Amino acid sequence: MADEEALRPEDETTDGQIDEANEETGENAEPSLQDKIKEALDVAVEDVGSLRRKLTITVPRAFIDAQLEEQYGELSREALVPGFRKGRAPRRLLEKRFGSEVGETLVQQLVGTGCLAAMEKADLKVLGDPMLWATEKGAATPTLLDFQEAMKLMQIPKDGDLVFSCEVEIRPEFELPELEKIPLTRPVIEVTDEMVTAQIDRFRSTQGHYEALAEDGQVASDDVITADLKMASEGTVLKEQKDIQLAARGQILDGVVLEKLGETLVGARAGEVRTISGQIPDTYIKEELRGKQADFELSIRRIQRMVLPEMNEEFVKSLGFETEDELRDWIRKDIESRVGDQVRQGLAEQVRKYLLDKVSIDLPERMSERQVARVMYRRMVELYQQGIASDEVTKHIDALKTAAQNEVVRELKLGFIMEKLSDEFDVEVTEGEVNSQIAWIAQRQGQRFDRVRDRLAKEGALDNLYLAIRDSKLVDLLIEKAEITDSRGGADTGKAADEPSATAAGDTLADET
Repeated sequence: MADEEALRPEDETTDGQIDEANEETGENAEPSLQDKIKEALDVAVEDVGSLRRKLTITVPRAFIDAQLEEQYGELSREALVPGFRKGRAPRRLLEKRFGSEVGETLVQQLVGTGCLAAMEKADLKVLGDPMLWATEKGAATPTLLDFQEAMKLMQIPKDGDLVFSCEVEIRPEFELPELEKIPLTRPVIEVTDEMVTAQIDRFRSTQGHYEALAEDGQVASDDVITADLKMASEGTVLKEQKDIQLAARGQILDGVVLEKLGETLVGARAGEVRTISGQIPDTYIKEELRGKQADFELSIRRIQRMVLPEMNEEFVKSLGFETEDELRDWIRKDIESRVGDQVRQGLAEQVRKYLLDKVSIDLPERMSERQVARVMYRRMVELYQQGIASDEVTKHIDALKTAAQNEVVRELKLGFIMEKLSDEFDVEVTEGEVNSQIAWIAQRQGQRFDRVRDRLAKEGALDNLYLAIRDSKLVDLLIEKAEITDSRGGADTGKAADEPSATAAGDTLADET
């Protein structure tokens, strides 16, 4: 249940095409398992927070028995059991021989499909996959677990109804603003020496490497430390881990936001212990600890720092240039050649701000980890599309993870708006367009296409790349309909202080080249 449907191959038959075929032949399609379960089950919906619902689902015993009969009936006809002719093996022997397999299959059907049917029956517009309440081995009470992990713990009862619970996040309801003639200001960008220098520094960072500091070395911002971690709450140790690696900047550890971790670590030496505290999130696996303070103790073992190559003749020639002036001249021309793209980026940001200002959406006061993760993936893809190096992407994501709540809310709100806009406009994204973007990312990062695609798939970012392309097309449509005024300098444009200016757009251009 992803946020958007995956791209379909052109030759794949859709449900609508199947329906049309049935109409032409006069045949009535057999009700699907989801339709059958939907008709049979009972669902109770409980409000457990803003945009969050708990579903308690009851599948009647009669329906379970009917499905068992169907499963064993199929086995009786097809299974080969030693000592019996095909189709003649007794039910009790089939149960003994295939009971475990049948039970696993039935759990997948009744719980997996049951959740989908219950959400449809309750008329809920759901975001992402549900999470299931399940009891882990050795535990006394159930906990909220990832869907696939929980499914492994679920069993069909020998007697009585099947009753289970899941929690889902639902889409907010809101109205879109006027989309015609959005007032925009088009910045006139001049490429500066500072922009050229910033791009050279980014080139240097791609050739940098980490080196361990001497024993008396002190942690600086963005250094990487190796440390032993101890996490405790109210005197009870929750976790201990040896030799973890952390960057000296804001991080999230076990769901706990440690925004000032960088400040805490700066100045420390190997052998020292630094402590920091944060609030355990409301989604923490152990319910009794939610909202309480978590205390972290970091025993620093090693410090590593990024070393950039010197700006000398050897570095300049490694980039294919003879002199620094030649390199600077090439970078300036490269930036100027793409000023038009960056002007469009500035207009796009104004469109986003307009939508955010004009749309009122009720969002949870505290973002769940999955909602924050959704924002992270979107931002990561945007940065990859801009050609930002992997290390820089990591820094951006760490900063956003620990950012003030309003920044995460802004990104999440914008995602909801874009989803609703996609319902208003007929925008298609082809597989070719997705592959073209992957090729662009690979080129900017100096990597092979297949390796970049594999990395994006592993990071769960391919769906978000599709969404990023779709969102870009939607914004382009709104820019075409907008009322645009050219402006030079940014300061006297009459825009709000936080709107993009020519200078800001220029800085971003340097970021993206």
